[in-house]
Amino acid sequence: MFAKVIYQDEKIKKIFYKRIKEKVEREKQNLKDKIDEEYPKILSWLVKGVAVYNYNAKQVHDESKGSDGEGELRLQMWALLPRDSIILPDFVFEPQKDEFIQIDHTIVNLKGIFLIEVKTWSGSFLASDREWKMKQGNKWASVSNPTKQHKRHFELFNLWLQGNMPEIYPDIKDFIYPVIVLKRVDWIKSKYSSIPVVAGASGLVDFIIGKGRGKLTPEIVETVAEKLRTAKPYEEPNIYEAKLQEEKINFTEGTTRNGKKYVRVYGTREEAEKVAQDYKVNHKISEIRQDKSDSNVFFFYLD
Repeated sequence: MFAKVIYQDEKIKKIFYKRIKEKVEREKQNLKDKIDEEYPKILSWLVKGVAVYNYNAKQVHDESKGSDGEGELRLQMWALLPRDSIILPDFVFEPQKDEFIQIDHTIVNLKGIFLIEVKTWSGSFLASDREWKMKQGNKWASVSNPTKQHKRHFELFNLWLQGNMPEIYPDIKDFIYPVIVLKRVDWIKSKYSSIPVVAGASGLVDFIIGKGRGKLTPEIVETVAEKLRTAKPYEEPNIYEAKLQEEKINFTEGTTRNGKKYVRVYGTREEAEKVAQDYKVNHKISEIRQDKSDSNVFFFYLD
C-alpha cells in the first residue's frame, strides 16, 4: 500500500490567493506612497518604476521557487513512505491577519507532522541559521537562507495549530518537525542549521522513518489532515462570544429568512440582559423577548 495524498479545498484556496493578491497590491501602494514622501516629484516616477519592478520580480521568484521537482518528490514520497502517511502538497495558511505561509509539503503520520520546504538547487552548500553559502569555483557565495524562512513557517504553523486544534495541540506539539529538502545537491554540510537539511526523497524518507513513534493515533492523523484540508482564512475573534463564554452564558447569532440578525440566549432573562448589554456597545438592539415555544430561551434583534 502507498501513502495517501490529500489536496487543499480548492474553493478555500482561491480565497487565500485572492487575499494574498489584495495584500500584495496594498504593499505596492504603500511602497509608492513612501517614495512620494521621500523623493522630489521629478524623481519619484522613476524611483517608483524601478521599485515596483523589483517588487514584482521578487514576488514572481517567491511564488515560483521550488515548484520544479515538487511533483517528482511527491510521487517518490507517495511510493516510499509508510501507508499510514498522509501527504498534503502546497497548502496555504493564514495563522494571523495578513500573515500567510505556503508549505511545499506537509506529511502527517503516526510519527508526527513534518513540514517540508523543497529547494531544487544543485551544487555544494554550507547551511547555518545565520546564512547559507554555495560553492562557486574556489569560493563560497552567500545565497538566500531557507533555514530562516522555514523557521517562520514552523512558528506560524504552530500558532495556527494552537488556535485551531487547542484540544490536541499539547499532546502533539513536540512531534512537529520542519525539514528542508535539497533535490539536486552534490554536497551539504548543515551542522549549524537548527532545521535539518536532507538530500532528495531518500534522505527525507530516512529522516521520517528514523523518528520514534509520536503521540498521534490513527484518529488524530485523520483529524489533523482533515482540519488542514479545510483550513480557512483568519477570522477576527468574536469579542462578545469570548467574554460571555468566560461567564458560561450560552448564546448564538443568526439571521432570519428576511435577513434580520438576531441573538438567542439559552438561560435566564438576567443572562440575556448581560448579553444584550455587551452588544449595545456597538449595536442598536431590540427589546429582549422570551421564546414562545421554550421559556428558557430569550432573543433580541440587532439593527
